[in-house]
Order: sequence, then structure tokens, then C-alpha cells
Amino acid sequence: MTQSALRPIDEHRLARMQEFYSDVPTGDDIWFVHTVLAQCFLPYRDPKSHHWEKTNGDYGIILTSGPIKDPKEKRMVDVGIPYGAKPRLFQSYICTQAIKQRSRSLLVEPSMSAMMTELGLRVTGGKEGTINRFKDQITRFASCHFTITGPGKHGGEKYVKAPPIESFEVWFPKNPNQTTLWPSEIQLTQKYYDSLIDHAIPYDFRGLRLIQNKPRAQDIYLWMTQRLCRLNKPLLMKWQDLYEMFGGQATFYKFKEKFPADLLAAKTAYPDANMEEHKDGYIFKASPPPISKTKIPVQKPAD
Repeated sequence: MTQSALRPIDEHRLARMQEFYSDVPTGDDIWFVHTVLAQCFLPYRDPKSHHWEKTNGDYGIILTSGPIKDPKEKRMVDVGIPYGAKPRLFQSYICTQAIKQRSRSLLVEPSMSAMMTELGLRVTGGKEGTINRFKDQITRFASCHFTITGPGKHGGEKYVKAPPIESFEVWFPKNPNQTTLWPSEIQLTQKYYDSLIDHAIPYDFRGLRLIQNKPRAQDIYLWMTQRLCRLNKPLLMKWQDLYEMFGGQATFYKFKEKFPADLLAAKTAYPDANMEEHKDGYIFKASPPPISKTKIPVQKPAD
């Protein structure tokens, strides 16, 4: 990964990150994600299916889409599986608020537009605007059923049914800036909250914000933040290994074509990530995490 390989957009990202990292990250910069969601990822495109499964090593995630009541037709409809960049940003938002507030009842931004701005998203109206697409993905994420799989205490595999959100009403407001129609809090399920408290990974949101519209680059970035700091020796990820982890619905050929650019985007968001190309894939080496444990601010739980 040499400087000469950078495209203009990656040069811009790297310049932004060099500017950012000249300052110590503040509490607002430090965000969190569930460790399973930094290893087993949402789809990149609409799977057009009621189920999605992703496994990485000992851990996995199973998603099952849920129904909501259509406000126009007054009937239940299946909204599908969340996919793409927006639900990834949103899941980090709710993980971050839960960890920092030490509560599963989360205070949220006063309007949908304010939340989108907090996530670094453009706010545009109309049928094809970003607001409608954001609503759609949050609806999918909020109604989705999550099952986390991992090693059991006595061998075998453990299944934890842990849908993130217990109650949420974000998708119905007609005016995204009308604060009276926006819920004042999101309620996480107890199981998801407990699992998150035990398995949260900190990262620098300034980096993720630079690649907010690139879901595969987001996944690579988050995977590197939790994996590279734990390496005791160089890790060779062959192309087949990379494809199984980050391939999504792409063909192997298309993945090999697109992956280097996504990896480069993730690298510019995480400049300390230590890696190099290999004839069979990429070698990843031990790297300092974007956020050290000594810099993590946590609010005391409310009385």
C-alpha cells in the first residue's frame, strides 16, 4: 500500500485524517460497535430475501426480516433485510449511545435530519432524496430479528437471539424536522444491551465518516480496528479468505477487482493499519488500535 497508489479521493481522505490525528480524539470522536458486527457484516446490496447469514471464524450473525404495519394500506408488510452504508452507520450510533450512557434507553437527536447530520449524511428531501432512503434502512434495521452465534461454554455452538431494538417509531414522521413526532429515546433489548456491554469495540468515528458511503470499506475498517491490535504475528489473508469475509453478493472476479480500492479507502481512514500486498492476497500486521482503552470516556449510569 504505497503513497503512489493513492487516487485523488484517497489523497483527500488521507489529508483529512492526517489533520484529524494531529488532535487527540475527544469523547465525540470515540464511537463503538458490537464486536460481532465488526466481523460478520450486513449485506452490501438488497438480498431480496427474508434471511441473511454471515459467519467469520467462531462467530456469526443470522438476520431475519420483520413486518411493520403499512400506514397507508393498514396491513402488515415485510420490509426486508437492512443493507448498505446507512444501517451500518445507524447501528454504530445506537451502540455508541448505549456504551457512553450505560443505558439501554437511549436519548437520540431531536430530529431525523439532526441524526443524519450527526452520522455525516447529506439531508435531501423528495422521493429519491436521502431522507426516504434513510427511513427505509432504519425501518429494516429496527424490525429485523438478530441471532448471534458463537462458541458455547461446554463446546458446540451457542445461539443468542438478540434483536437490537425493543421499541422505536422513527419511520412514520412525515416531516423529518418536526421534533414532536420524533421519539425522545430508543429502547434496546436487554439481551442485545448485555451482549454489547461485554463485546463493544471502540473506534475513531472521524475515520469512518470519511468512508460513510462505502459499506465494504466501512467493514474493512472496523474489522481492522478489532483484529490488527490482537495480532501476535503477520496474518496472511488469501483472496478466498477475503472473499468469504467481504465478498457479499459479488462474484469472486468482481470482488478481486473492487477490493483493493475499498481496502485503500479503509487504510486512509486508519493510517496506522500495517499491511502489504502479497501474491496470494494481503498480509496484515500488528498495529496500534485507533482508540486506546485509556482514552475511552464512559458516562455514569443514570440513577
